[in-house]
Amino acid sequence: PGATGFASPSLPREGSSATTSWTLNRGGRYGFAGAEAILKASPASERHTRNTLVFGRSPRDSVQDSLTGGATRGEMSEAAPQHPRGATLDEFNAFIQSGGVGLNRSAIRDDPDKVQELAEDFYYLNEDPATSPNLRVDDVDQYSFLMDCLDDGNTKSNASLSFALFRVLKVLSRKAHNRLALEDNDMKTVVGYMHKPKTSQVASEVSSVVLNMCYEKENVVRFIKCKGVPFLLDFVRDLDDDVAANAAGALQSLSYQEVGREELRELGTLEILIPALKHTSVKVRTRSVGVVHNMSSDVHSIAILREGGAIKTLVAMLSAPQVHICGSAAGAIQNLSREQQSKREILEHNGIPPLNDLLFGSDVPTQVCAAGALINLIGPGLESDPATGVQLPHHKAQRKGFSKLVMLSLVTGMAFHGLFSEDDDDWG
Repeated sequence: PGATGFASPSLPREGSSATTSWTLNRGGRYGFAGAEAILKASPASERHTRNTLVFGRSPRDSVQDSLTGGATRGEMSEAAPQHPRGATLDEFNAFIQSGGVGLNRSAIRDDPDKVQELAEDFYYLNEDPATSPNLRVDDVDQYSFLMDCLDDGNTKSNASLSFALFRVLKVLSRKAHNRLALEDNDMKTVVGYMHKPKTSQVASEVSSVVLNMCYEKENVVRFIKCKGVPFLLDFVRDLDDDVAANAAGALQSLSYQEVGREELRELGTLEILIPALKHTSVKVRTRSVGVVHNMSSDVHSIAILREGGAIKTLVAMLSAPQVHICGSAAGAIQNLSREQQSKREILEHNGIPPLNDLLFGSDVPTQVCAAGALINLIGPGLESDPATGVQLPHHKAQRKGFSKLVMLSLVTGMAFHGLFSEDDDDWG
Protein backbone atom coordinates (compact mmCIF):
# COMPACT_ATOMS: atom_id res chain seq x y z
CA PRO A 1 0.00 0.00 0.00
CA GLY A 2 1.16 3.44 -0.88
CA ALA A 3 4.17 2.20 -2.85
CA THR A 4 5.46 4.39 -5.61
CA GLY A 5 5.36 3.37 -9.26
CA PHE A 6 8.08 1.27 -10.86
CA ALA A 7 11.31 2.98 -11.81
CA SER A 8 11.24 3.24 -15.59
CA PRO A 9 13.52 0.92 -17.57
CA SER A 10 16.58 2.52 -19.13
CA LEU A 11 18.37 2.18 -22.43
CA PRO A 12 22.12 1.66 -22.77
CA ARG A 13 24.67 3.71 -24.64
CA GLU A 14 26.07 2.36 -27.87
CA GLY A 15 28.79 -0.26 -27.58
CA SER A 16 32.31 0.59 -28.61
CA SER A 17 35.46 -1.16 -29.62
CA ALA A 18 38.50 -1.35 -27.40
CA THR A 19 39.92 1.76 -29.06
CA THR A 20 36.93 3.91 -28.22
CA SER A 21 36.09 5.43 -24.87
CA TRP A 22 32.82 7.18 -24.09
CA THR A 23 32.32 10.03 -21.67
CA LEU A 24 29.39 9.47 -19.33
CA ASN A 25 27.15 12.50 -19.40
CA ARG A 26 25.59 13.60 -16.15
CA GLY A 27 21.89 12.95 -16.38
CA GLY A 28 22.64 9.75 -18.35
CA ARG A 29 20.57 6.91 -19.77
CA TYR A 30 18.89 9.04 -22.40
CA GLY A 31 20.76 8.01 -25.51
CA PHE A 32 23.44 5.76 -26.86
CA ALA A 33 26.71 7.62 -27.25
CA GLY A 34 24.73 10.86 -27.35
CA ALA A 35 24.27 10.34 -31.07
CA GLU A 36 20.75 11.61 -31.61
CA ALA A 37 20.92 14.29 -28.96
CA ILE A 38 23.61 15.98 -31.04
CA LEU A 39 21.01 16.74 -33.66
CA LYS A 40 18.99 18.91 -31.30
CA ALA A 41 19.15 22.68 -31.67
CA SER A 42 20.68 23.26 -28.25
CA PRO A 43 24.27 21.96 -28.04
CA ALA A 44 23.98 21.73 -24.27
CA SER A 45 21.19 19.16 -24.41
CA GLU A 46 22.03 15.62 -23.30
CA ARG A 47 18.63 13.98 -23.64
CA HIS A 48 17.98 11.30 -26.22
CA THR A 49 15.46 12.42 -28.83
CA ARG A 50 14.09 10.66 -31.86
CA ASN A 51 15.26 12.39 -35.01
CA THR A 52 13.48 12.92 -38.30
CA LEU A 53 16.17 11.54 -40.58
CA VAL A 54 14.89 9.45 -43.46
CA PHE A 55 16.32 6.08 -44.31
CA GLY A 56 15.06 4.92 -47.67
CA ARG A 57 16.22 1.46 -48.53
CA SER A 58 15.70 -0.27 -51.85
CA PRO A 59 14.28 -3.80 -51.84
CA ARG A 60 16.90 -6.50 -51.60
CA ASP A 61 16.38 -8.39 -54.85
CA SER A 62 19.19 -10.91 -54.66
CA VAL A 63 22.64 -10.92 -53.21
CA GLN A 64 24.27 -11.60 -56.56
CA ASP A 65 22.63 -8.64 -58.28
CA SER A 66 24.10 -6.09 -55.94
CA LEU A 67 27.54 -7.64 -55.89
CA THR A 68 27.81 -7.79 -59.70
CA GLY A 69 26.87 -4.25 -60.60
CA GLY A 70 23.08 -4.55 -60.69
CA ALA A 71 21.66 -1.15 -61.62
CA THR A 72 18.26 -1.60 -60.00
CA ARG A 73 19.40 -0.61 -56.49
CA GLY A 74 21.68 1.88 -54.85
CA GLU A 75 21.68 4.32 -57.78
CA MET A 76 22.98 7.78 -56.86
CA SER A 77 20.64 10.59 -57.81
CA GLU A 78 22.25 13.13 -60.16
CA ALA A 79 20.38 15.88 -58.33
CA ALA A 80 21.71 14.81 -54.92
CA PRO A 81 23.31 17.63 -52.93
CA GLN A 82 27.04 17.65 -52.32
CA HIS A 83 27.94 16.35 -48.87
CA PRO A 84 31.26 16.17 -47.02
CA ARG A 85 33.13 12.89 -47.28
CA GLY A 86 31.71 10.29 -44.94
CA ALA A 87 28.26 11.85 -44.87
CA THR A 88 26.81 9.13 -47.11
CA LEU A 89 27.69 5.66 -48.34
CA ASP A 90 27.92 6.88 -51.95
CA GLU A 91 31.61 6.05 -52.38
CA PHE A 92 31.23 2.59 -50.87
CA ASN A 93 28.07 1.84 -52.84
CA ALA A 94 29.59 3.02 -56.12
CA PHE A 95 32.50 0.61 -55.76
CA ILE A 96 30.26 -2.34 -54.88
CA GLN A 97 27.93 -1.46 -57.73
CA SER A 98 30.78 -1.45 -60.24
CA GLY A 99 32.04 -4.80 -59.01
CA GLY A 100 30.92 -6.63 -62.14
CA VAL A 101 34.03 -5.64 -64.09
CA GLY A 102 36.41 -8.03 -62.28
CA LEU A 103 37.27 -11.61 -62.98
CA ASN A 104 34.65 -12.93 -60.57
CA ARG A 105 32.15 -10.14 -61.31
CA SER A 106 32.01 -9.40 -57.58
CA ALA A 107 33.66 -6.62 -55.58
CA ILE A 108 33.87 -8.87 -52.51
CA ARG A 109 35.62 -11.62 -54.44
CA ASP A 110 37.79 -9.46 -56.72
CA ASP A 111 38.98 -6.79 -54.27
CA PRO A 112 37.97 -7.42 -50.65
CA ASP A 113 40.82 -5.21 -49.45
CA LYS A 114 39.34 -2.18 -51.24
CA VAL A 115 35.89 -2.94 -49.80
CA GLN A 116 37.42 -3.09 -46.34
CA GLU A 117 39.36 0.14 -46.92
CA LEU A 118 36.21 2.02 -47.94
CA ALA A 119 34.31 0.64 -44.94
CA GLU A 120 37.10 1.67 -42.58
CA ASP A 121 37.27 5.17 -44.10
CA PHE A 122 33.53 5.67 -43.58
CA TYR A 123 33.72 4.42 -39.99
CA TYR A 124 36.68 6.57 -38.95
CA LEU A 125 34.96 9.68 -40.34
CA ASN A 126 31.87 8.82 -38.26
CA GLU A 127 33.41 7.11 -35.23
CA ASP A 128 32.68 10.02 -32.89
CA PRO A 129 28.94 10.86 -32.90
CA ALA A 130 29.78 14.43 -31.90
CA THR A 131 31.51 15.03 -35.23
CA SER A 132 29.82 12.40 -37.42
CA PRO A 133 28.92 13.88 -40.84
CA ASN A 134 26.48 11.05 -41.48
CA LEU A 135 24.35 12.04 -38.49
CA ARG A 136 23.93 15.53 -39.89
CA VAL A 137 22.48 14.54 -43.24
CA ASP A 138 18.68 14.49 -43.59
CA ASP A 139 18.93 12.23 -46.58
CA VAL A 140 18.65 8.67 -47.81
CA ASP A 141 21.16 6.10 -46.57
CA GLN A 142 21.30 3.31 -49.13
CA TYR A 143 22.51 0.25 -47.26
CA SER A 144 21.34 -2.59 -49.53
CA PHE A 145 24.86 -3.12 -50.82
CA LEU A 146 26.25 -3.23 -47.29
CA MET A 147 23.82 -5.96 -46.27
CA ASP A 148 24.47 -7.87 -49.49
CA CYS A 149 28.18 -7.79 -48.69
CA LEU A 150 27.48 -9.17 -45.22
CA ASP A 151 25.34 -11.92 -46.77
CA ASP A 152 28.24 -13.05 -48.95
CA GLY A 153 29.98 -16.21 -47.79
CA ASN A 154 33.39 -14.73 -48.58
CA THR A 155 32.74 -11.94 -46.08
CA LYS A 156 31.75 -14.38 -43.35
CA SER A 157 35.05 -16.20 -43.75
CA ASN A 158 37.03 -12.92 -43.66
CA ALA A 159 37.11 -11.70 -40.05
CA SER A 160 38.72 -8.32 -40.70
CA LEU A 161 36.27 -7.51 -43.50
CA SER A 162 33.30 -8.62 -41.38
CA PHE A 163 34.51 -6.41 -38.53
CA ALA A 164 34.88 -3.38 -40.81
CA LEU A 165 31.42 -3.81 -42.35
CA PHE A 166 29.71 -4.22 -38.98
CA ARG A 167 31.27 -0.99 -37.79
CA VAL A 168 29.63 0.75 -40.75
CA LEU A 169 26.31 -0.83 -39.81
CA LYS A 170 26.81 0.35 -36.23
CA VAL A 171 27.14 3.94 -37.44
CA LEU A 172 24.00 3.66 -39.56
CA SER A 173 22.01 2.06 -36.75
CA ARG A 174 22.45 5.18 -34.62
CA LYS A 175 19.59 6.80 -36.56
CA ALA A 176 16.03 6.03 -35.47
CA HIS A 177 14.56 5.85 -38.95
CA ASN A 178 17.40 3.61 -40.10
CA ARG A 179 16.52 1.17 -37.34
CA LEU A 180 12.83 1.37 -38.19
CA ALA A 181 13.59 0.49 -41.83
CA LEU A 182 15.19 -2.80 -40.86
CA GLU A 183 13.89 -5.90 -42.63
CA ASP A 184 13.49 -9.44 -41.32
CA ASN A 185 16.30 -10.70 -43.56
CA ASP A 186 18.63 -8.04 -42.21
CA MET A 187 18.19 -9.30 -38.67
CA LYS A 188 18.76 -12.87 -39.84
CA THR A 189 22.02 -11.73 -41.41
CA VAL A 190 23.16 -10.05 -38.19
CA VAL A 191 22.25 -13.02 -35.98
CA GLY A 192 24.00 -15.34 -38.42
CA TYR A 193 27.32 -13.76 -37.46
CA MET A 194 26.70 -14.50 -33.77
CA HIS A 195 27.06 -18.24 -34.36
CA LYS A 196 30.72 -19.06 -33.75
CA PRO A 197 32.07 -15.58 -34.57
CA LYS A 198 35.53 -15.59 -36.13
CA THR A 199 37.04 -13.20 -33.57
CA SER A 200 36.19 -11.37 -30.37
CA GLN A 201 36.17 -8.12 -32.36
CA VAL A 202 33.41 -9.42 -34.61
CA ALA A 203 31.37 -10.62 -31.62
CA SER A 204 31.80 -7.23 -29.96
CA GLU A 205 30.71 -5.23 -33.02
CA VAL A 206 27.73 -7.48 -33.76
CA SER A 207 26.60 -6.99 -30.16
CA SER A 208 26.92 -3.22 -30.59
CA VAL A 209 24.75 -3.34 -33.69
CA VAL A 210 22.11 -5.37 -31.81
CA LEU A 211 22.29 -2.85 -28.96
CA ASN A 212 21.43 -0.03 -31.36
CA MET A 213 18.88 -1.88 -33.48
CA CYS A 214 16.92 -3.05 -30.45
CA TYR A 215 16.13 0.49 -29.41
CA GLU A 216 12.99 -0.25 -31.46
CA LYS A 217 10.38 -2.73 -30.25
CA GLU A 218 9.93 -4.16 -33.75
CA ASN A 219 13.58 -5.15 -33.83
CA VAL A 220 13.42 -6.68 -30.37
CA VAL A 221 10.66 -8.95 -31.69
CA ARG A 222 12.72 -9.75 -34.80
CA PHE A 223 15.79 -10.56 -32.74
CA ILE A 224 13.82 -12.89 -30.48
CA LYS A 225 12.28 -14.64 -33.48
CA CYS A 226 15.77 -15.18 -34.89
CA LYS A 227 16.77 -16.93 -31.63
CA GLY A 228 19.51 -14.38 -30.98
CA VAL A 229 19.27 -14.08 -27.19
CA PRO A 230 21.17 -17.31 -26.35
CA PHE A 231 24.17 -15.99 -28.29
CA LEU A 232 24.17 -12.82 -26.18
CA LEU A 233 24.06 -14.90 -23.02
CA ASP A 234 27.19 -16.68 -24.22
CA PHE A 235 28.88 -13.40 -25.15
CA VAL A 236 28.14 -11.77 -21.78
CA ARG A 237 30.26 -14.46 -20.15
CA ASP A 238 33.13 -13.98 -22.59
CA LEU A 239 36.60 -13.34 -21.16
CA ASP A 240 36.97 -10.30 -23.43
CA ASP A 241 35.60 -7.28 -21.53
CA ASP A 242 34.40 -5.48 -24.67
CA VAL A 243 32.45 -8.52 -25.84
CA ALA A 244 30.87 -8.97 -22.41
CA ALA A 245 30.05 -5.27 -22.04
CA ASN A 246 28.50 -4.87 -25.48
CA ALA A 247 26.49 -8.07 -25.05
CA ALA A 248 25.19 -6.75 -21.72
CA GLY A 249 24.34 -3.49 -23.47
CA ALA A 250 22.34 -5.39 -26.09
CA LEU A 251 20.52 -7.23 -23.29
CA GLN A 252 19.72 -3.85 -21.74
CA SER A 253 18.15 -2.69 -25.01
CA LEU A 254 16.11 -5.90 -25.20
CA SER A 255 14.98 -5.62 -21.57
CA TYR A 256 13.65 -2.10 -22.15
CA GLN A 257 10.64 -3.72 -23.86
CA GLU A 258 8.18 -5.98 -22.05
CA VAL A 259 8.45 -8.68 -24.71
CA GLY A 260 12.21 -8.61 -24.23
CA ARG A 261 11.96 -8.88 -20.45
CA GLU A 262 9.72 -11.92 -20.75
CA GLU A 263 12.14 -13.64 -23.13
CA LEU A 264 15.17 -12.87 -20.96
CA ARG A 265 13.44 -14.14 -17.82
CA GLU A 266 12.44 -17.39 -19.52
CA LEU A 267 16.01 -17.99 -20.72
CA GLY A 268 17.57 -17.49 -17.27
CA THR A 269 19.30 -14.19 -18.01
CA LEU A 270 19.23 -12.94 -14.43
CA GLU A 271 20.99 -15.99 -13.09
CA ILE A 272 23.81 -15.14 -15.51
CA LEU A 273 23.79 -11.37 -14.95
CA ILE A 274 23.77 -11.30 -11.13
CA PRO A 275 27.42 -12.47 -10.87
CA ALA A 276 28.34 -9.87 -13.53
CA LEU A 277 27.37 -7.13 -11.05
CA LYS A 278 30.77 -7.79 -9.44
CA HIS A 279 32.72 -7.89 -12.70
CA THR A 280 36.16 -6.25 -12.69
CA SER A 281 35.22 -4.10 -15.71
CA VAL A 282 33.30 -0.90 -14.94
CA LYS A 283 31.63 -1.05 -18.35
CA VAL A 284 30.41 -4.60 -17.78
CA ARG A 285 29.09 -3.66 -14.32
CA THR A 286 27.37 -0.57 -15.71
CA ARG A 287 25.60 -2.48 -18.46
CA SER A 288 24.75 -5.44 -16.22
CA VAL A 289 23.13 -3.34 -13.51
CA GLY A 290 21.22 -1.60 -16.30
CA VAL A 291 19.75 -4.96 -17.30
CA VAL A 292 18.92 -5.76 -13.66
CA HIS A 293 17.21 -2.37 -13.30
CA ASN A 294 15.05 -3.06 -16.36
CA MET A 295 14.28 -6.62 -15.33
CA SER A 296 13.24 -5.49 -11.84
CA SER A 297 10.21 -3.82 -13.40
CA ASP A 298 9.02 -7.33 -14.31
CA VAL A 299 7.06 -8.56 -11.29
CA HIS A 300 8.02 -12.19 -11.90
CA SER A 301 11.73 -11.32 -11.89
CA ILE A 302 11.77 -9.75 -8.41
CA ALA A 303 11.89 -13.07 -6.57
CA ILE A 304 14.62 -14.32 -8.94
CA LEU A 305 16.76 -11.29 -8.10
CA ARG A 306 16.16 -11.64 -4.37
CA GLU A 307 16.81 -15.39 -4.28
CA GLY A 308 19.91 -14.91 -6.45
CA GLY A 309 21.50 -12.63 -3.86
CA ALA A 310 21.34 -9.47 -5.95
CA ILE A 311 20.06 -7.15 -3.21
CA LYS A 312 23.27 -7.00 -1.16
CA THR A 313 25.29 -6.15 -4.27
CA LEU A 314 22.75 -3.56 -5.43
CA VAL A 315 22.86 -1.81 -2.05
CA ALA A 316 26.66 -1.67 -2.30
CA MET A 317 26.37 -0.24 -5.82
CA LEU A 318 24.33 2.69 -4.49
CA SER A 319 27.67 4.13 -3.33
CA ALA A 320 29.51 3.58 -6.63
CA PRO A 321 31.41 6.58 -8.01
CA GLN A 322 29.87 6.06 -11.46
CA VAL A 323 26.56 7.91 -11.76
CA HIS A 324 25.06 5.35 -14.15
CA ILE A 325 25.82 2.46 -11.81
CA CYS A 326 24.31 4.02 -8.70
CA GLY A 327 21.39 5.34 -10.78
CA SER A 328 20.49 1.91 -12.14
CA ALA A 329 20.99 0.36 -8.71
CA ALA A 330 18.62 2.92 -7.20
CA GLY A 331 16.02 2.15 -9.86
CA ALA A 332 16.30 -1.57 -9.15
CA ILE A 333 16.05 -0.99 -5.38
CA GLN A 334 12.94 1.14 -5.91
CA ASN A 335 11.29 -1.66 -7.86
CA LEU A 336 12.41 -4.41 -5.49
CA SER A 337 11.20 -2.45 -2.46
CA ARG A 338 7.60 -3.04 -3.53
CA GLU A 339 7.92 -6.67 -2.40
CA GLN A 340 7.87 -7.24 1.37
CA GLN A 341 10.64 -9.85 1.48
CA SER A 342 12.92 -7.73 -0.68
CA LYS A 343 12.12 -4.69 1.43
CA ARG A 344 13.27 -6.51 4.55
CA GLU A 345 16.52 -7.53 2.88
CA ILE A 346 17.21 -3.97 1.71
CA LEU A 347 16.74 -2.72 5.26
CA GLU A 348 18.90 -5.54 6.67
CA HIS A 349 21.71 -4.54 4.30
CA ASN A 350 21.47 -0.93 5.49
CA GLY A 351 20.10 0.48 2.25
CA ILE A 352 18.63 3.67 3.73
CA PRO A 353 21.84 5.76 4.23
CA PRO A 354 23.13 5.46 0.63
CA LEU A 355 19.65 6.18 -0.73
CA ASN A 356 19.53 9.28 1.44
CA ASP A 357 22.90 10.37 0.05
CA LEU A 358 21.65 9.94 -3.52
CA LEU A 359 18.66 12.12 -2.72
CA PHE A 360 21.02 15.09 -2.51
CA GLY A 361 23.09 14.09 -5.54
CA SER A 362 23.36 15.84 -8.90
CA ASP A 363 21.67 13.29 -11.20
CA VAL A 364 17.93 13.90 -11.35
CA PRO A 365 16.79 10.39 -12.50
CA THR A 366 18.87 8.86 -9.70
CA GLN A 367 17.39 11.28 -7.17
CA VAL A 368 13.87 10.38 -8.25
CA CYS A 369 14.56 6.64 -7.91
CA ALA A 370 16.14 7.15 -4.49
CA ALA A 371 13.13 9.18 -3.35
CA GLY A 372 10.73 6.50 -4.55
CA ALA A 373 12.72 3.77 -2.82
CA LEU A 374 12.79 5.69 0.48
CA ILE A 375 9.03 6.22 0.38
CA ASN A 376 8.52 2.51 -0.31
CA LEU A 377 10.89 1.42 2.45
CA ILE A 378 9.99 3.82 5.25
CA GLY A 379 6.58 5.22 4.35
CA PRO A 380 4.39 2.14 5.00
CA GLY A 381 5.77 1.81 8.54
CA LEU A 382 4.38 5.23 9.34
CA GLU A 383 0.81 4.34 8.34
CA SER A 384 -0.07 2.33 11.42
CA ASP A 385 1.06 1.53 14.95
CA PRO A 386 4.02 -0.88 14.61
CA ALA A 387 2.89 -2.89 17.66
CA THR A 388 -0.85 -3.21 17.05
CA GLY A 389 -1.18 -2.50 13.33
CA VAL A 390 -4.02 -0.08 14.08
CA GLN A 391 -4.24 2.83 11.65
CA LEU A 392 -5.24 6.18 13.10
CA PRO A 393 -5.60 9.57 11.37
CA HIS A 394 -2.26 10.81 12.66
CA HIS A 395 -0.49 7.79 11.15
CA LYS A 396 -1.75 8.74 7.71
CA ALA A 397 -0.55 12.27 8.35
CA GLN A 398 2.89 10.89 9.31
CA ARG A 399 3.31 9.14 5.99
CA LYS A 400 2.06 12.14 4.08
CA GLY A 401 4.48 14.37 5.97
CA PHE A 402 7.36 11.98 5.29
CA SER A 403 6.57 11.92 1.59
CA LYS A 404 6.56 15.71 1.53
CA LEU A 405 9.90 15.77 3.35
CA VAL A 406 11.46 13.40 0.81
CA MET A 407 10.13 15.44 -2.10
CA LEU A 408 11.33 18.68 -0.51
CA SER A 409 14.80 17.17 -0.10
CA LEU A 410 14.70 16.13 -3.75
CA VAL A 411 13.76 19.61 -4.92
CA THR A 412 16.39 21.19 -2.66
CA GLY A 413 19.10 18.95 -4.10
CA MET A 414 18.01 19.75 -7.67
CA ALA A 415 18.00 23.47 -6.95
CA PHE A 416 21.42 23.39 -5.29
CA HIS A 417 23.08 21.56 -8.15
CA GLY A 418 21.30 23.78 -10.64
CA LEU A 419 22.89 26.84 -9.05
CA PHE A 420 26.27 25.36 -8.15
CA SER A 421 26.80 22.82 -10.94
CA GLU A 422 30.32 21.86 -11.88
CA ASP A 423 29.24 22.66 -15.43
CA ASP A 424 30.05 26.27 -14.48
CA ASP A 425 33.71 25.32 -14.95
CA ASP A 426 33.04 24.83 -18.66
CA TRP A 427 32.50 28.55 -19.24
CA GLY A 428 35.66 30.35 -20.24
